[in-house]
Amino acid sequence: GQEYGQEYRRCLDREFHRGRAGACCDPSFGERLRQRLRLEPALLGALQEDAPALLARGLRGRPDPGLALRGLASAFRLLELAAVNLYLFPWRKEFGTVQTFSGAYVHSLRPALPEADLLRSFGRLGYERRDPHCLAISRPPPGPELAAAACGFFACRLECEILAEVVLRLQPRRLRAEDLLEARRLARDVEACVEMLQQLGTQREAAADCGDSVDLYREMPAGPEDTGGEDAAPPALWRDPGSPRGAQDVPGRGWDRCGDSECGQEPLPSTSNPNLDTSSSSHLFPEQELGGAGGTHSPLAVGSRSPQVPGEPEDSSPTAPQEAADLPCYQLHSCLRRGALPSYCCTTCQQLHAGACATGQACRSRHRGQELRSERQQRLWLQRTEVDMLLADGSGPWS
Repeated sequence: GQEYGQEYRRCLDREFHRGRAGACCDPSFGERLRQRLRLEPALLGALQEDAPALLARGLRGRPDPGLALRGLASAFRLLELAAVNLYLFPWRKEFGTVQTFSGAYVHSLRPALPEADLLRSFGRLGYERRDPHCLAISRPPPGPELAAAACGFFACRLECEILAEVVLRLQPRRLRAEDLLEARRLARDVEACVEMLQQLGTQREAAADCGDSVDLYREMPAGPEDTGGEDAAPPALWRDPGSPRGAQDVPGRGWDRCGDSECGQEPLPSTSNPNLDTSSSSHLFPEQELGGAGGTHSPLAVGSRSPQVPGEPEDSSPTAPQEAADLPCYQLHSCLRRGALPSYCCTTCQQLHAGACATGQACRSRHRGQELRSERQQRLWLQRTEVDMLLADGSGPWS
């Protein structure tokens, strides 16, 4: 990347002697750098070390990456212009301060990048915060460093335009900024990046159509004959927020139950249990979604269709209708290390497997099971299995 920095500086000097000053306006150099970036994404980090992190933070949490990229491109152009002004006109006092209440700072820079990143970027140019409303030059960097900084911001602007092109080509599909940046980092060029994101979108659509609708509260039937004439449609994992509370809020076949008629009732595990990983997923069974009254446990009577009311005798009559048959107890295969997500569920062996597990590959060809395609689906199955194992071992605090 050093040769591009040197060429950028020569372009600035050449245009300055021709009476033109400002951000890089040599179209031939800009196009050469753009094409190199399209084929070699790692060049961006060589031109500016923190460029990938700046892009990631600028896009974080933005629901529309295309709109955010346009704002980032404008912000990088302003930063480039600030560096060029200091390089070409170090004696001009008006370039010695930046007012943080100015229109350009408030409407172009601050909405695009976090304040800490703006201060670091201006710090590369020699600016320091003088007061809450002003940045001022303290120690001007040497000319070559200013030109290199300007070239880095110019490359960031070009990268924003390249990413915006990828977003445009994949419309009307909505992209997540994290996926866009990861595909850009892994792919060898823009075409490969587009193809990778297309495949990812197709996989997620397929998972949404068939994978995420998997019923965690009862075993998947092999066919219509296994349903026993019941409605085979899977119950919702969570209650519709618009529906009234009541017995319909309770899943009809809860795997939180003991499954043994002698157990009478089984309190739900507390979501504070350290053995369950709930940090990156919604709670599987929050008490309010099960019609509980706000306690840390919401016991459900096995033979009842509604939550047990505290203070009333539990419904343990042998004639009470049993709403669900015994559910299988799933296990984690030894291939799954702590914290790893499963990719396959064998319903014959009742085990979860990692993608590269030889036993799991054999299960795929010989047994019944399903692929766990989405991260949400993988975490749901992992949490269910951890609870099953804790109940089977009798080691949980609710045993």
